[in-house]
Amino acid sequence: SMACIGRARRCRRGGPEVAMASESFTLTAADYERLQKVVLRRLGRKPGLSAIMFWMRASTWIVVGLTVAAYVHFMRDYSELPHMWFVTCLVVLVFVLMIVLPGISQAVWRRHLLAPDGAFLAPQTIDVTDSALLIESSTARSELLWGAFLARDEDDVNHYLFLDATHAVVLPRAVVAASFADRFERFTAHLKNGP
Repeated sequence: SMACIGRARRCRRGGPEVAMASESFTLTAADYERLQKVVLRRLGRKPGLSAIMFWMRASTWIVVGLTVAAYVHFMRDYSELPHMWFVTCLVVLVFVLMIVLPGISQAVWRRHLLAPDGAFLAPQTIDVTDSALLIESSTARSELLWGAFLARDEDDVNHYLFLDATHAVVLPRAVVAASFADRFERFTAHLKNGP
């Protein structure tokens, strides 16, 4: 176990004292959206995955194109049938909805992915030691060894330390820069070019 006192503190873990610097922060829903973008960008760089997704989309649009061509040919031959323009409007509406609905659906889901009193949005305090990143909030207390992280990524606002392909610890760059930028760089240098 580790005994610590105060905000800027020294801790003893059955050996020599370890200097620690505590920093507190609260993540927002925008940070969660940034995390999702980083995850998607990283998944897009996986070998073969982007090619598979491209061919799936291309196949879908080829089928849509053939359907439209067949419908246009049908309209040319049978345009005198009653209500044909109404059917045409319905078909166009279906295609527009096919294009627009995925984005609307994602926006609706995004609004419900985070609980206002959940762990992601809870105020957090982090400590950096030579062996681990310590995270404490009202909902959890974690000690994540530096060797547990598989990869590191970043954007203009946050650092992302990945524990899995889609699960990461989000640390605001301003918080890291305020107290332990050098130590953070040293402990995560091996992760910079991670998968």
